[in-house]
Amino acid sequence: MSLEAGAKTTYDIKVLTENAILIDRDVIVDIYTGFEKVLRFVGGLLYTASKRAGKLTAERLEKKGILNRENALDLLFWSFTAAGYADRVEIVDVKMGKKDTEVELRLIGTLLGSRLKGRKRPVDQPLAGYIAGWLEHVYGHRVDARETKCAAKGDDSCIFNVKIHGRVGELAKAVGRIYKRTEHTHSLIG
Repeated sequence: MSLEAGAKTTYDIKVLTENAILIDRDVIVDIYTGFEKVLRFVGGLLYTASKRAGKLTAERLEKKGILNRENALDLLFWSFTAAGYADRVEIVDVKMGKKDTEVELRLIGTLLGSRLKGRKRPVDQPLAGYIAGWLEHVYGHRVDARETKCAAKGDDSCIFNVKIHGRVGELAKAVGRIYKRTEHTHSLIG
């Protein structure tokens, strides 16, 4: 699949939903809130579990011939918007270092950040973990992701910094991509 700057492509999300179990967003928020009450360090636990889930999902989709290096970002962020984990995902910046790649993402309307208000810390660790695990499998380098700004803390949007411990040159072309939640399809505006 080739994505040219300025091109608009609409995709059917059937492939994504055939390979996922959709859980009501409010149920996920309730589960998170319940964990918060029981576990003081819920963020680290959920990050680690979500990272494993992201890695396993990417691995299985790759084995089925659905996921590859060229469509990895698109499938990841379409699935986020299709499932309602975010209303909008923007790839804000990509910085290439000598030995690593850093990606800045802006997510608007995140599952937890948009619903849990007045928090002192970011709450979207499960999304950060899932992103890290998915990209780690696809690119073959260790990946760390963290949320640096969060709507639950009063920030305008949720900002994620993703560090890939290796150079992934093709990601530079992804700057400016926007994935939006719409009624039945998802648009990619490059």
